[in-house]
Amino acid sequence: MKRILSRLIHPIIQPAYAAFFVSIFVFFSSVYAHAAETPTADGFYAGAVSLDITPERPVTLSGQFYTRISKGANTPITANILALNSVKEGRSTPAILISMDVVSIREPFNVEFRKRLQEEFPEVPSENIILCATHTHAGPNIGNDPGDLPENADIMHASEYTQFVLAKLIPAIRKAWESQVPSRYGYGLGFVNIAYNRRAVYADGSAVMYGKTDRPNFRSIEGMTDNDLNALCIWDKNDKLTAMLLNIACPSQENEHLYYLDADFWGRARNRIRAKYGEEVVVLGMCGAAGDQSPHIRYRSAAEERMTRLRELSRVEELGRRIAVAVDDIYGLIASDKKEDPVMKFEYLALDLPQRLITEKEYQTALSESKRLEAEYEKTGSSSAFGQMNWHRRTIKRYEFAKENPGPTYPTSACVLRLGDIVLCTNQFELYTDFGIQMKARSKAVQTFVIQLASGRPACGTYLPTEFAVKGGGYGAVPASNMVGPEGGLMLVEETLKAIERVFAE
Repeated sequence: MKRILSRLIHPIIQPAYAAFFVSIFVFFSSVYAHAAETPTADGFYAGAVSLDITPERPVTLSGQFYTRISKGANTPITANILALNSVKEGRSTPAILISMDVVSIREPFNVEFRKRLQEEFPEVPSENIILCATHTHAGPNIGNDPGDLPENADIMHASEYTQFVLAKLIPAIRKAWESQVPSRYGYGLGFVNIAYNRRAVYADGSAVMYGKTDRPNFRSIEGMTDNDLNALCIWDKNDKLTAMLLNIACPSQENEHLYYLDADFWGRARNRIRAKYGEEVVVLGMCGAAGDQSPHIRYRSAAEERMTRLRELSRVEELGRRIAVAVDDIYGLIASDKKEDPVMKFEYLALDLPQRLITEKEYQTALSESKRLEAEYEKTGSSSAFGQMNWHRRTIKRYEFAKENPGPTYPTSACVLRLGDIVLCTNQFELYTDFGIQMKARSKAVQTFVIQLASGRPACGTYLPTEFAVKGGGYGAVPASNMVGPEGGLMLVEETLKAIERVFAE
């Protein structure tokens, strides 16, 4: 009896019946007059909550092709929530931001999350609630269980964990909303060196994720890194620091092969920040455009490792230390320029971006690889082979679907939040850094926070590579890695910038 399961994890995206286009539906949240009892007086309000969502039993861990079941927890797994609201003449502009220690916001979780929000927390439009992943590769699975998981596995299944989280998360969101008090905010720009571009380029033009850089034919790192630390701080009316939102273009995946639950470098950074600024401070770690980035050392490894040894820290502890030091460097400046009663505007964009099309050659490669991996799985039972087999099978399905339905698009979303002179803009993808730099360079805001892996319509995004990356190939830039290609990335940039223009228009 064959061990191959026919169910694929992700369904094929429905077609659009036109050529490549972007369909945008913009919701101006400031037009809502909300019925919530608090707050009602004009002003700027904020509330924050930190929630422990560590599973009570073993779970499957997300982030690798092979199946991992947790053996315990190195750190708590948390969701950190910041509720913001600007009230002007009785009308409120709300925004709720949530950072979760998971690899991404999977479709099954997001669909149930949005449904529960509408049922249990109607005070704020669900479009105004931004749920983001830190991209730890040692967090609980909030999608579907791996297809090769034994039926009798004694674990908390992904569907069960979803209900476990939502039973705590929705009340915590309400608590953050209802605990809002008149507040002030401050922002600043620092710098932290924790990311490396993980794609090595060789003399023949090929690119390899985590490719060796000590080879004679190594020529360059494919793209830049973005070392910005964007910080937003919130204080209550008594000048007590209540929350920090920190935005860094690096996924939190130093400990990505563990069999233990681990919040990675954000867990260590939060501990250090709270130890200095107060245990009740809620710290939201938000990942910037970092689809081609990693905290793994790509060159100068001997020097980096020596310095970490001298500090008597592990690599993940060192990354947390660097973030905390960067916060210390700018906190005094941020606190010296507190602001209140900001202009606050919010836009939600529903986008249909062109799918990356599969060529005949890529289709044939996917067919042969799928067959090879099927044979390997049948022979060895390797969960890695099973995961990669389904990865290629989804490519096959996409090619066949596009043959029958020309011009397929990928439904996604983006949000743009203006808070005074700064702007936060989100997307669902693992967005290559160059796209984030384009947004920052052309933004009208004094400071621009680009936040990836944010939930929206309804599936989670895949890697979104640059044209240069597609030419180089390799994981993260091949069709199996991408639902949307460089053309869609440029469209995402342009539509985000248009929204930024609108929220800064007088």
